[in-house]
Amino acid sequence: MKQYIQLTNEEIKRSFKVYVIAVLVMAAIELASIVAQVMYHERKVENFMENNRATLSEALQQIGKLDYADTTSFFVFMTLIGIVFVVIYAFQIWYRDWLGETKYIYRLLMLPGRRYSIFFSKLTAVFLVMISFIGLQWCFLKAGSYLFDWSIQAEYQKSSNTNIFSSSLEEFYTTNLTNMIFIILISTMIVCLIFLLVLLERSHRKVKGLIRVAIETTIFVSYAFVCIYFLDQTHLLLSSEKDALFIGFVFVYMIYACWRSLRLLKWKISV
Repeated sequence: MKQYIQLTNEEIKRSFKVYVIAVLVMAAIELASIVAQVMYHERKVENFMENNRATLSEALQQIGKLDYADTTSFFVFMTLIGIVFVVIYAFQIWYRDWLGETKYIYRLLMLPGRRYSIFFSKLTAVFLVMISFIGLQWCFLKAGSYLFDWSIQAEYQKSSNTNIFSSSLEEFYTTNLTNMIFIILISTMIVCLIFLLVLLERSHRKVKGLIRVAIETTIFVSYAFVCIYFLDQTHLLLSSEKDALFIGFVFVYMIYACWRSLRLLKWKISV
């Protein structure tokens, strides 16, 4: 347990600077985009008034007032970039140890004790990055709503501003606990799959490794298709029972991927 905590702390420290820079850049772009879209909307209204000699109410009736959800389009792009960042990090957290000048992976493999601490320390680091990104995006969305209220004039703003999410963001930042659990579990399952693919490639190398990766990817896609098809076609279960069964399917694959990865790390990966 002590070794696991030490390795997890080491993984976090190695990526902390890059993560902080990425988060700050994303936050700056998201918040700046809100102000920019408010200014653009006000300028469009003013231009309409000048060109058509219309009053403010006529211009707003024609163009429409602005809601906070209308200004969160960049949050969608940043969320997608964040997903890509987590996926890249899941690959990079392993390959940097093999491909770096210091060959850090050999130091890890020579540590006393079981190698499961290596695997779970990396999995924990990626999981914490993923969870913190979701939490920070929630904070940025809330801060953006205050920035929106501050930067826009009252007459340009829609009176009913109860929803802070656009339709796209609702898929990622839902207030429904069950949906949030689904998102976290699916994301963690994908990370476990990536870990398994990396260890398969590192265990066999070259063409044989790529074949193993292709086979494992096919197994995952087939498993996902069968599970989704079964849940979609069955009409004997309640919605809550389908949710519980879906969570069970995800856990089954996560356990399988972790088990395969640990066996590869123990028996196939050597110094």
